[in-house]
Amino acid sequence: MSTTPRILIVEDELPIQRGLCEQLVRSGFRADVAGTVAEALAQLRHAADLVVLDRRLPDGDGLEVLRDLRARGDHTPVIVLSARGQAEDRVQGLEDGADDYVGKPFHLRELLARIRAVLQRTQEAPPAAAVIAVGECELDVGSRVLRRRGQVIELARMEFELLLYLARHPGKTVSRAELLDRVWGYDRFPTTRTVDYHVLALRRKVERDAAEPRHLITVHRVGYRFDP
Repeated sequence: MSTTPRILIVEDELPIQRGLCEQLVRSGFRADVAGTVAEALAQLRHAADLVVLDRRLPDGDGLEVLRDLRARGDHTPVIVLSARGQAEDRVQGLEDGADDYVGKPFHLRELLARIRAVLQRTQEAPPAAAVIAVGECELDVGSRVLRRRGQVIELARMEFELLLYLARHPGKTVSRAELLDRVWGYDRFPTTRTVDYHVLALRRKVERDAAEPRHLITVHRVGYRFDP
C-alpha cells in the first residue's frame, strides 16, 4: 500500500461525494472522485488502493466497474454503496467480487472504519514461501495462485481468500458465520448463500469429482471442513 492510500469515490451525488472526500483527506487518505461508470473506468487506468462504488450511476450500474476490474484480474478492494437493501442485491455484489457492501444512508465514521478494515485485511502480506497442499493442487500463498501439476487454476479473489482460510484450519469444522466474519469481514449477514456459492465454485476447481468432494467437506447444518 502506498504511503498515502488513494481512495477512488465513484458517486454522483455531490453532497455525499464532498463529505466523503473531506472525511478521507482529514483521515490521511488521498481522495479522487468519479461520477459515472465511464469516468470510473478512466480513473482506474491508474492504480487505486480502494474503490468506494455507488451502484446507481447516471450511465449504468456501478457493478459494471466491479465486473470490469475482476475480469481484468484486478483485485483492488471495492466497497459497494447502495440504497438497495435486499439480500439478493448484497449477494450479487459480493459474488461479483466486492469486498464489502454498505447500505445507504450510512454514517461517515462507519464507512471510514470499514475502509480501514478492508485495507488492513487485503494489504496484509502473506508468508513469501508458503505453499499449502490441497489434494492434487498446491495453494501458493506468496503468489496467490492455485496450481495443479504446475498449471495455474484461476481463482477469483474471494475464492482464494476462502480456500486459504479453510486450508489454514485443516480438520476444523468452520461455520458459515465464521467464514463470513473472517473472510468477508462480516459478523452478521442475512444469508449464507454467498459462502455456499463460493464453496461450490472451489470444488469444481480443486476436487477430482466435485459431486463427491474429498477436501472441501460439508458439515451438515454447521459449515465446512478442509481435509488436505
